[in-house]
Amino acid sequence: MPRNTAVFQVFVASPSDVSDERRLLEGIIRQLNKIWSRSLDITFELLKWETDVRPSFSTDPQAAINEQIGLEYDVFIGIFWGRIGTPTPRAASGTIEEFELAYSRFMSSKTSPEIMIYFKDAGIAPSKIDTDQLQKVNEFRESLTMKGGLYSMFEDHAGFESSLRSHLSALAQKFSSQQRNIVAELASGHEQPTQVIELLTEEDDYGLLDYTEIYTLRLDEMNSAMTSIGDATLRLGEQLSQRTAEMQIVDKSSVKDVRRNAKRAADDMNSFADVVKTQVSVMTSSREVAFDALSNALSLQTDFTSDKSDFQSLKENLISVIDIAEDASHSTSGLKLSIGSLPRISKELNVAKRAVITQLDLVINEFDKVIYTLKNITEAIDRMLDANGEAELPI
Repeated sequence: MPRNTAVFQVFVASPSDVSDERRLLEGIIRQLNKIWSRSLDITFELLKWETDVRPSFSTDPQAAINEQIGLEYDVFIGIFWGRIGTPTPRAASGTIEEFELAYSRFMSSKTSPEIMIYFKDAGIAPSKIDTDQLQKVNEFRESLTMKGGLYSMFEDHAGFESSLRSHLSALAQKFSSQQRNIVAELASGHEQPTQVIELLTEEDDYGLLDYTEIYTLRLDEMNSAMTSIGDATLRLGEQLSQRTAEMQIVDKSSVKDVRRNAKRAADDMNSFADVVKTQVSVMTSSREVAFDALSNALSLQTDFTSDKSDFQSLKENLISVIDIAEDASHSTSGLKLSIGSLPRISKELNVAKRAVITQLDLVINEFDKVIYTLKNITEAIDRMLDANGEAELPI
């Protein structure tokens, strides 16, 4: 049966150093459109200069891009990392000029376009760091707060995908609710055929139960890895307290005992490093798959429920995981400080210290990724709850 399908345009603006994220965005929209066209009767059309701008002339290249992209898009997505971009006659860069155009539209209407800004918080190779460009990115980020803006941070591709998919899903539900209200008001009775999009991959056949099961299993794996790391951290802390007392040099006759105890401490730390290395690998792979499945499940959730309590319950569960990760990150940071303060008694002990600190840095980084991504997803759930308050979700 033919249906009305509304098309919403999404314009992506960014400097050249986030080309990977631009490609990821395109893939995410393509995938989610297959869901939204069926469940929400909407699709997102991605606008970007690579595919939507032809060779032409104007007062300058950026002006030519502006004229062809236009100002009719519904969503503006800006992505930044270490570069602000090339200056134009009117702004610090082409990307900033595109943002200013979108922001000017938003200020004039307070509703359109939706503006979502993302900053990549990841290391940059020293040879590629441009301090002037990086400073301008930081200045722009700070200016958003003064404008009343709320931006999102991500550390890796998996975090970006999960966060963006959740944010776009929240927007899709909001747009779908608005569209249903408009259709109800017009009550015209006219229908336009929707585009039929074929399922292309096996994953596209997955449903809510499949994604929920994947999320639950991988979340259990991730929590188990976090617990193993936590237990190993407590055990090493107890061992080091004992070894530190044993390694105190009282007189020359005790040097042999101190060396023996230093070796025991080194063995303890090397065993800990081996455990953590294995568990961090499990935690990383589980996190990426779990949060990807969760984002897909949220996209499909609108097919099955109009009950806010489902989203609220999920949000509360995610907040509990955030609390666990934050506590674990704090204790891991404390252990890192303790390890770093150990005296330089022997080469064997010093090598073990470096091995442990290397693994602890990976653990802390992994906890930060969990916290970043889950906070973004809970924010998206808040938007879904707000959207659900405007109109019931389709059943």
